[in-house]
Amino acid sequence: MAAVTFGGVGSGIDTEAIISGLISASRGPISRIQTQQTQTNSAVSSVSEVGNLLSKLKDALVALDTTQEVGSFKAASDNKAIAVSATGAARAGSFQVNVTKLASAYKAYSDPLGVSASNQALNKSGTLSLSVGGKSADITIEETDTLDAVMSKINGSGLRVAATSFFDGSEFRLQLRGLDSGLENDVAVSGDQTFNFNGTFNGVANTKSHGDDAEVEIDGFKVKSKTNQVQGAIAGVTLALTAKTTEGPATITVESDAQGFKDKLNNLVSAYNAVVNKVHSEAGFGSLKASNPALAGDSALRAVGSRLNEVLTKTVGDGKFQTLRSIGIELNNNGTLKLNSSRLDAALAEDPESVSKVLAGDDKNVKGIADLLVSSTTDLLSAKGAIQARKDGLAARQKLLTDRIELEQSRLDRMEAQLRKQFTQMDGTVAANNAQMSFLQR
Repeated sequence: MAAVTFGGVGSGIDTEAIISGLISASRGPISRIQTQQTQTNSAVSSVSEVGNLLSKLKDALVALDTTQEVGSFKAASDNKAIAVSATGAARAGSFQVNVTKLASAYKAYSDPLGVSASNQALNKSGTLSLSVGGKSADITIEETDTLDAVMSKINGSGLRVAATSFFDGSEFRLQLRGLDSGLENDVAVSGDQTFNFNGTFNGVANTKSHGDDAEVEIDGFKVKSKTNQVQGAIAGVTLALTAKTTEGPATITVESDAQGFKDKLNNLVSAYNAVVNKVHSEAGFGSLKASNPALAGDSALRAVGSRLNEVLTKTVGDGKFQTLRSIGIELNNNGTLKLNSSRLDAALAEDPESVSKVLAGDDKNVKGIADLLVSSTTDLLSAKGAIQARKDGLAARQKLLTDRIELEQSRLDRMEAQLRKQFTQMDGTVAANNAQMSFLQR
């Protein structure tokens, strides 16, 4: 509990007010340091925001750093039985597709097990042999095993199978299912007299489905797939099968999607400009003053802009177009980008492969601008990159300022204690003198 002091009792002078005024007048250094501390805290947030914007820029670049991603195509289906999607590896075309069979996974039930609780002993013994995908396992069942124990053994076998239970209101069954669809992933069960997965009960088959492949006909050619996602049959197109086609074939069309490509480029331009504008706002640029004095002319932030700007002007490949500017991505005087749509359209019409190479290279030896910028942003965001280094520097400054404030406060505390001691002594002296004068005047 803080001590309560009453200064000036003997002298009649408000010494506490004097002490408070002197201490307040001496707080100037602390106030200046606290201002610096506030600016530094704000600088940490600003640098972190630059890092976040760089991450978003990297995401926009990753969407353009391969030839498949640069080439933009869209696919459509006129039948709900088939959903379609296309990547940049697609090519324009039209296909008639019939779905004759869907892929399925194995699923079977045991006969009723005669227990009404899953933790009840089954009183059954034997060996349950399972085989799937070229791998097999023998599950040893003991009389004391409960349904829970059997399920645990099956699920721990390392096979791509799963066991669970089904309760019909009076007793349990064991369900066994394959985790993957396709003929090669069908589950073979033997030595299963204990559970009778392969049999029937009251005329109802225990096996509900086998692992089987999907089958489609594309322009009359048969294609099989172990899943209902058919890939590779049509270049760059995935067919997602949801049902059999019952009223004739589905028509699948693949078309160039210039707008989709433009959208990716606009995302890139917006993400890049967000980084540049944030750096300019925080560190200052030209006549624009820094919004935070702690980051005015900051070398780390300027390094971010310089590193990115350096890549933008590089020449790539040996095609008709070799620079970003030649395909319509132009650099403004303030370091931001703009997309010249008419120039981009003209470049795409004249040599789309060259446009792709400027951004994504050839996916082998030649790196495109997007590849180079991905590398730059990765370096800037790394644990040893400019962003983290600047945050570490600001953290060190925060600690230094905190230490300085503590030292200044300690100095003020000592000053206040010394002043109070001096004024107390003065107050006592004045009180003694007043008492003596009062005695002499009697």
